[in-house]
Amino acid sequence: MYMEDYRKARQMGLKEAKRFQSRGGSPYLPVLDEILAVESTSGEVDLGLVEIPIELIVGTRSTGRSQAFSHSFLPLMDEESEFCHKWVSLCKAHMDSGITDPIKVYEYMHTFYVVEGHKRVSVLRWFGAVSIPAEVTRVLPARDGSKASIIYYEFVDFYQLTKINYLWFSGTGRFARLQAAVGKAPDEVWTDDERRKFFSFYTRFSALYGDKDTKELSTRLTVADAMLLYLEFFGYDQVKNFSQTELKDGFLQLHKAFSVKKPQGLNPLKGLLNR
Repeated sequence: MYMEDYRKARQMGLKEAKRFQSRGGSPYLPVLDEILAVESTSGEVDLGLVEIPIELIVGTRSTGRSQAFSHSFLPLMDEESEFCHKWVSLCKAHMDSGITDPIKVYEYMHTFYVVEGHKRVSVLRWFGAVSIPAEVTRVLPARDGSKASIIYYEFVDFYQLTKINYLWFSGTGRFARLQAAVGKAPDEVWTDDERRKFFSFYTRFSALYGDKDTKELSTRLTVADAMLLYLEFFGYDQVKNFSQTELKDGFLQLHKAFSVKKPQGLNPLKGLLNR
């Protein structure tokens, strides 16, 4: 039964690997050790047991397991391999009782690299899981004054207050703006209940943002970018209770309000974010 899942996953993985290779890139998982070999860092922080978004797990810590998976953690090993049989066994375990053992990862620049649990990530991604428990070690980049560095350390400060790790902005100053948009003081810590309610809103907004009817509106903005504009336009106290239909109507209203004649390829909402 689950062997057929492996065959389908492996077929997709081989196609993905071939596609990356044809573009001149590596067909396998990115390796954090190779990235850090050419980057400056400022130490490590143990974050303990954290629920992390599977979509942000992008690679492996070392080269040892990199060639067993494509970029999307799809399996590449032969069907007669021990790897295959373990992958299939994990499928059965997941469907019977769920995979609950935490994996071990390193976080660097808001993406995660696996130390232990590669097959668990692969299987859970195959079955559409959204998150997974993980023991997380954060690798801090150097504070070099670059835009990427500034945004990252703004994220670190926001994480200290909220323990939210699924948001990312494309510009500086926006984590602080979000803190204000939800009615919190600059250094105010979020409660567990506030985190749960915000995640519920974010999940519903994310589903809307991926809707085909709003695809044209979302060009070049992260989900968090668009959500921040939405919250600043309507107010969090109002929108957190919106139905999905009301959320969509509001998004279309926001786009209409700030749509102006503009050079081709520019997004009026993008300009508003940088005000």
